[in-house]
Amino acid sequence: MNLDLKDKVVCITGASGGIGLALVRAFLEEGAIVCAMYHRNLSALDALRSELSTAQQSQLNPYRLDLQDNDSHKTAIAAICSAHQRIDILVNCAGSALEKPFLLLTPEEIAQQVTTNFSQQALFTQQVAKIMLAQRKGSIVNVSSLLAKRLGRGVAVYAAAKAAIDRFTQTLALEVGKKGIRVNSVNPGLIATKMSKNILANMPPDLMNMSPISRPGRPEEIANAVLFLASDRAASYITGVCLSVDGGLSI
Repeated sequence: MNLDLKDKVVCITGASGGIGLALVRAFLEEGAIVCAMYHRNLSALDALRSELSTAQQSQLNPYRLDLQDNDSHKTAIAAICSAHQRIDILVNCAGSALEKPFLLLTPEEIAQQVTTNFSQQALFTQQVAKIMLAQRKGSIVNVSSLLAKRLGRGVAVYAAAKAAIDRFTQTLALEVGKKGIRVNSVNPGLIATKMSKNILANMPPDLMNMSPISRPGRPEEIANAVLFLASDRAASYITGVCLSVDGGLSI
């Protein structure tokens, strides 16, 4: 299916992570112009670039972004708009998971989980949404988590922050829909990435048997769901949806 993403300007936060790299590759394969936002790990994007065709390499544009720094938000967005004059799609993929009993969390760890997984993503989205508002068009896809919907041990604050992302998705969709902007989220289940390595190692051995598909997901399977929601051709009448991509664990 032609998703009509060729030459669309796509901004992806957390682009150097496991799911982020899969997103970068997937959008490049669709012919999009990818603005890959990274914080420290530029080497992961450089390694990906070495695997791309010459045409895809020209479409990959890394930008450093520190989500903890609001000035960094403005600098990155200004650079993208200067180079490409618009932002068609925003994918919020940055985040960090901390598996630790709630009663053992420090105040700093609680604040970091809320800030990284919700507050700063909302602030960055606000800046990009202003660009989309001027365009009267745009698509925002937030990468949430199965834990926003399904209970789990040792992830109380992370799960709460991701639940906030889902409600943020729905309420923002209601607010900006008449301005031509769609907002959706994807809720990955257990995905085989570096970030989920400890969770996968410590989860009950029978948990995968509770899933109809009975295996961890792959980053590219999340990327395919994001492509669908991002595409106006495929999902022009879809907004405010929190799409579970979890092998059926949420059933």
